Amino acid sequence: MRRLLSLLLLSLTLLTCAPVAQAPDSISPALPYERAAFGSGWTDPDGDCLNTRAELLAALSTVPVRLAPSGCSVRHGRWFAPYTGQVVTNAGDLDIDHIVPLRYAWGHGAASWSAEKRARFARDPVNLLPVSASANRSKGARGPLGWLPPDPGFRCQYVLRFRRIAASYGLVQSAAEERELVALTGRLCGA
Repeated sequence: MRRLLSLLLLSLTLLTCAPVAQAPDSISPALPYERAAFGSGWTDPDGDCLNTRAELLAALSTVPVRLAPSGCSVRHGRWFAPYTGQVVTNAGDLDIDHIVPLRYAWGHGAASWSAEKRARFARDPVNLLPVSASANRSKGARGPLGWLPPDPGFRCQYVLRFRRIAASYGLVQSAAEERELVALTGRLCGA
């Protein structure tokens, strides 16, 4: 859990954005997207009965969390949901969002990754964020060119994190997408 917290804190402090590789104007994976290609979902690699979701919620709560009677899931805590700027205390009101959605990643290069790399991407704490369920569902599989957080105060950080994560995994943007992302970043971040 300490490693998870360290990675999350690091991701929140790194606001620089590496250039994203460019590709032709159209990117089309050979295989259709399937969620199962990214692994079986939340896992418990350290065997403590708290899966990736529960460990993320416990690490990011600003108060000690209350677990379910089984001790294997988080029920209550206090989280800041950055997409909406709301404070949430019931874990059931939160979704864990992939900042770079899995379907988006699939269409931008993940279709050619190994199963291990896709599973690592799906559970990478740098790419995970507890957000209000409604905001996550309104986002769907869109990137920043199709969706921005309702809270304008988080939009710059969202776009920077999205671009940094995409670049760190080698996701490929079309030339047109890259131009639009650069322009959007400039408008939102004043760069």
